[in-house]
Amino acid sequence: MTSPHVQVEFQAAQRWTYRTRPGEDTSTVLILRRDDEPNGTALHVTLDRLRLGNPHLPGGVQMALGHAPVTADALRASVLELIQVNAPLPADEGGYRQWREAADRGEAGVFTLTLAEILDVIGQAVAPALPGELFGKTNRR
Repeated sequence: MTSPHVQVEFQAAQRWTYRTRPGEDTSTVLILRRDDEPNGTALHVTLDRLRLGNPHLPGGVQMALGHAPVTADALRASVLELIQVNAPLPADEGGYRQWREAADRGEAGVFTLTLAEILDVIGQAVAPALPGELFGKTNRR
């Protein structure tokens, strides 16, 4: 088990358990890539076995998050146990390439939130807003 005070050498192809959201106890995080940037290390991760509400998908549930850039501190605060090294990495790097291009233009950053908090934020962003809620739209007066 790790804590924010423990120094862990994160590397690509490591799979970890992490502090999940309720109902996602079997979810794991896989490190796709490590970028040592001038402002710190960016770790690019994917999360599996999720139950992320997404009304834009058939069935309304997103089972994976293909790419999320996070700081080492955010990942350190999230992970519990290293369960696999040299894990197979997905061939599709589209999410990373899109992030890299935006980051090079100064238009993208990295999450400083824990993995569970990132999922909560994404869930709130894709959930349909009710009239009167933040960004909710209505024609009623």
